[in-house]
Amino acid sequence: MSRARYIQVILPLKLDWEPYYRLPEGMEVKAGDRVRVLFAGAFYVGTVCAVDVTPTLDPAKIAPVEALEKDLPAITPEEIGFWKTVADYYLCAVGEVYKAAYPQMKNHKSRLALPTRQAPADEVPLSPEQEKAADAVRSGLDSGKTVLLCGGPSKLDIYLHLAIETLRAGRSVLFLMPEIAFSGQLVSSVEKVVPSALLYHSGITAGRRKLVAEVLRKGEPNLVLGTRSALFLPHHRLGLIIVDEEQDASYKQEAPAPRYHARESAIMLAGLHGAQVLLGSGTPSLESIYNAECGRFIRVDLKEGIPEVLPRPDLINTGAEYRKRGMAGSFSLKLLAQIRQTLDAGEQVLLVGPRRTFASGRQMEEEVLEYCPSARIARMDGTAEDQAETLRAFANGEFDILLGNSMMARGFENNKLGLVALVAADGILSRQDFRADERALQLLAQLRGRCRRFVIQTREPRHPAFSGLLEGQDITGRMLEERRRTGYPPITRMVKLQFKDSNEKRAGFLSRELAGELSCIGVPMEGPYTLALNQMREIRLLLPRDKALTSRKRAIGQTVTSFEQAHKYPGHITIDVDPS
Repeated sequence: MSRARYIQVILPLKLDWEPYYRLPEGMEVKAGDRVRVLFAGAFYVGTVCAVDVTPTLDPAKIAPVEALEKDLPAITPEEIGFWKTVADYYLCAVGEVYKAAYPQMKNHKSRLALPTRQAPADEVPLSPEQEKAADAVRSGLDSGKTVLLCGGPSKLDIYLHLAIETLRAGRSVLFLMPEIAFSGQLVSSVEKVVPSALLYHSGITAGRRKLVAEVLRKGEPNLVLGTRSALFLPHHRLGLIIVDEEQDASYKQEAPAPRYHARESAIMLAGLHGAQVLLGSGTPSLESIYNAECGRFIRVDLKEGIPEVLPRPDLINTGAEYRKRGMAGSFSLKLLAQIRQTLDAGEQVLLVGPRRTFASGRQMEEEVLEYCPSARIARMDGTAEDQAETLRAFANGEFDILLGNSMMARGFENNKLGLVALVAADGILSRQDFRADERALQLLAQLRGRCRRFVIQTREPRHPAFSGLLEGQDITGRMLEERRRTGYPPITRMVKLQFKDSNEKRAGFLSRELAGELSCIGVPMEGPYTLALNQMREIRLLLPRDKALTSRKRAIGQTVTSFEQAHKYPGHITIDVDPS
């Protein structure tokens, strides 16, 4: 009788270990193979992560592998390495990352035909200023550092220029974009230069997503244009990762785990492949600005394509307007007059409402129609495909007024846009979100660059975000200094723990108990705070960016796991590293 052989398997579950399984006699597997196994009374398709291991538990308790899933493609070592890196950084289980990367285990190969490959364009012509910036970007990338390219729409030419160079060198490119609905113009521009670009996001069918993975497994150089989930594709010979609009909040996965950020995860992925990373933004995040100041990133500025003269914002104090009866619902009479003037001039209007515009859009539409009854109005609601179609129709002049929310600042270009109005600006000034001022400035700067007239309705016209914009001040330095004083990111790294429990007293008691156990880690802590109608508690830990950062994070994860086990409290606590 031959000696028993054992393997370890990553399952798509929240487990802090990889279970052992016994190989049936005659079965041969290697790391990356997919196998069907039984765990806790249910069957799962797992990924072999180690072969011929010595188990640390009684062999009699180790179940056999049920079957080798020969029809499922093997997972590459780079994929498994990326899963483990993401899990370690974001304090989650490797199985949770595996589940995010391969959410549909039952589907095998796509039935779609492989696309015909077309050669990319010979080159993307650059202006002298763009060429100078491209040279600086190349120099930074060749030094092994992440490059932050700050500029307007003309930075796209540099992205594509470097992408073609990478493809011609026999290596692949991953081009990340924030949102699906607002990506139409970007997709068209990329496909003109790289006709065989592979599009990957949740808006395409599962079969087409599988087809993209199959194409990548062939190992030929490709350009993938996708949202954050494209990071988990089976990349081969990855040479360049581009993260466009790196500051965008859509790059952060909120739930479920892994709660990763595409910007940081892209840098991790690039390290595993020996690839370069290019971040781009017209309004960079404070994290990236700070990293550039510290020397971790190299910053390159590109002024071409940015208007030399931007419209002076028209601040309308809605509190004062209410007192003198100058408001009509959501709109001041001053703003309504500007809307009529813009339409009379044959130009279009973009009205940006609160984050939840989908709920209030109909009311806003009715209020505008009372004053502009003949206006053709569209609302940005529905599916991503519906929103993309609405944007296309608006760009083609089929509507006069578009009602949207703060997401409208993303990649929106329209030459006939005469007026942009931020209808309820106070909604972007949350006092509970330490990033609110930063995001407000980014939104204001993006919207201001889209039009000839820019109106802001607010009850707080003296807020620094508005007054600084009006006076042409750059308050980025002031915000960074405030973060230094308060010890908030990017000066530190934040880990947020949230308790979700319908029992208010239990949530309060256990969150205080955990806070006491975490105090031994020796880092500044805030909370527990009460959130969401007393059914949630939140603890924030602020970790110094030093050599002990990784060990402190692991200590937090281990403390939370032990606490859940000791109190039989699984599923109630979520860990969010670098929360948005």
